[in-house]
Amino acid sequence: MRRLRSLATAPSLVLALVAASTLVAGCAKKPSQDQCEAFAEHFIELLQESREKPNSRIRKLAEDKHDEIVTACVSEGSVEEVECVLAQSSIGEVEANCK
Repeated sequence: MRRLRSLATAPSLVLALVAASTLVAGCAKKPSQDQCEAFAEHFIELLQESREKPNSRIRKLAEDKHDEIVTACVSEGSVEEVECVLAQSSIGEVEANCK
């Protein structure tokens, strides 16, 4: 997750999105589809905000990975992890507070 701090290129954004899908891997109670949709939207928003100069190309790439993030969240995530990410207001906070 340390790569999320400096999302300077599109390839690093892809890596960050893949990391998001693995962040939600766990054994606890599974989140709902709606919770995972909210997780994906919030995470993509935090990624955009973490960039010095957000652009439409990066937003499109992130949105293209939306379904993969939701699928991983539903199948491998936990409610605790999803709620943790949703409570954060920056990628730095996600890295520091959500394991």
